[in-house]
Amino acid sequence: MTARPNFPWRRAVLFVLFATSCTFLASLGVWQLHRAETKRARYTEFSARLGAPPVDLANLPADYSADDYRWRRVELRGEYRAPDVLLDNRVQQGRPGYEVLTPLATPGGKLMLVDRGWTALGASREAPPDAPPPDGMVMLTGFLGEPPVTGVAMNAAAARIEQLSPDMLRVQQVDSAALAPLLGQEPMPGIVYLDADAPGALAVDWTLPGDGSARHVAYAVQWFAMTIVLAGIGVWNWRRTRTPHD
Repeated sequence: MTARPNFPWRRAVLFVLFATSCTFLASLGVWQLHRAETKRARYTEFSARLGAPPVDLANLPADYSADDYRWRRVELRGEYRAPDVLLDNRVQQGRPGYEVLTPLATPGGKLMLVDRGWTALGASREAPPDAPPPDGMVMLTGFLGEPPVTGVAMNAAAARIEQLSPDMLRVQQVDSAALAPLLGQEPMPGIVYLDADAPGALAVDWTLPGDGSARHVAYAVQWFAMTIVLAGIGVWNWRRTRTPHD
């Protein structure tokens, strides 16, 4: 009965290989747990802000940060004014249309872009849709958020502002600074997303953020399971190299 030649360097290489792989897989699991905790914290903040008493936007300082009030319930009094801004390529239940943003002028001289919701495409791309806002002074309720997500602007055409009519613009992305010359002044930070029963609301179906942490926890469990399996294979190989054979 002869002993198998002993190669310490071979065991060392295997140990380093398996240890490095296990560390990498475990770090992926930890990263997913961190992502889950981040999303839980974000959702907790979202729920707290959305459940807080409404803020009167007219009373905020001119230099307020939209991030400080994101997802906050808001109230705003003023008059809708032209032009409407149509955000292109917005599909609802398989139907093409626009998201309609209309400036609201406050009695104090401020301007806020109000997202009134979705409306269907007109008879053609050249025909403006029929979605006028109500006249006169209105009291609006909704929540403050960031401009609608439209994907990545890959070329200059995405930033072009089209004039469909004297009172209607069409854009591929909402850029308040670029719209300011056509609106007459710079809008207040953020976008007000109308409640469904607010004056001027169209088809309102806002997708609010969810918790989203469960998916990351599931991914973390998978990475940790792979770590355990790989570690078991490594231990089995290490023990096998130390066992004498005939």
